[in-house]
Amino acid sequence: MAALGKLLRAALEAALRLCDALGARGARWEWKKQTWRGALADRIAGWENLERGVRSRTRMCPDCRNLVPRSERACPACGASLRGVPTGGPARLLGLFLPGFRTATTILITANIGISLLIFLTWGTRGQAPGPIGFLSPPPEALYLFGAKVPLAILQGEIWRLVTANYLHGGLLHLLFNCFALSSLGPLIEEAFGARKFFLIYTVCGVCAFAASTLFSQSQSVGASGSLFGLMGFGIAYGRFRGGAAGRAVADHLMRWVVYGALMLFMPGIDNAAHLGGLIAGGGLGLVISPGEPRSRSGETALRLLFAAALVVTLGSFAAMGLSYTSHLELLRQ
Repeated sequence: MAALGKLLRAALEAALRLCDALGARGARWEWKKQTWRGALADRIAGWENLERGVRSRTRMCPDCRNLVPRSERACPACGASLRGVPTGGPARLLGLFLPGFRTATTILITANIGISLLIFLTWGTRGQAPGPIGFLSPPPEALYLFGAKVPLAILQGEIWRLVTANYLHGGLLHLLFNCFALSSLGPLIEEAFGARKFFLIYTVCGVCAFAASTLFSQSQSVGASGSLFGLMGFGIAYGRFRGGAAGRAVADHLMRWVVYGALMLFMPGIDNAAHLGGLIAGGGLGLVISPGEPRSRSGETALRLLFAAALVVTLGSFAAMGLSYTSHLELLRQ
């Protein structure tokens, strides 16, 4: 990083000398040169600080502020859990290129994109629905096979669809909009509450969203919107009632997202029941889940169990989808 800094400084100075030789003069020009040199110096200093963080073998305890070896899971001085405290390494290095990188959020976005790509490669598009809304829209039968919310199937025992539907999308614009919203909302929640709580909130809100949709809507539906509304509801409830002045400011910001989402109430094909179900579920979780990592051993154990349960339910749901794929395909061909 030091070599790159020297190279950039040399390149800037060479460019400035060339401009001087071409006749650049005056107080304004001198002010611009100093501004550019200062901006480059600040940027290089930020890179060097990040590099030191990546290489560091210690991290700071959030409670007592002592430096603790990176391998420790709890502070030896005060006993506070260090889970979720940055440790350097690959994740922090990735932050050099993706400043908003958060592990769970990135994995969820990748999963949503990957599943949509798999459906496109195996089934193509429906070839109808003109205009941008129908662009790269998969056939309804493909979404059914990959686990869309179908009320009759769920009531007959395929409850795994309450999970898998959360990772499917009805077209390219649907996918892009939800991934953009997740990339904006996800890091906000994950940074404050940790990756495990964030994934737990996302999963529970998605299940509740499609459970509500199953009760109040008989049409097939897919999408991560229920979980996204759950994240909004979670942030609003926590910020408004438990987050203090800073939390209320975040809640006010998230209310704008809810208002934008409310504009879709009158659009055809929108699963409003799922949106409302996710919003209510997220609001309820926001009243009981606290930020940060558990400080007691019992709290840590409970969080581990809940996170493991959410992960097993998610992976198990996709396993059930895979096992039933062939039988469902044969039924469709009859």
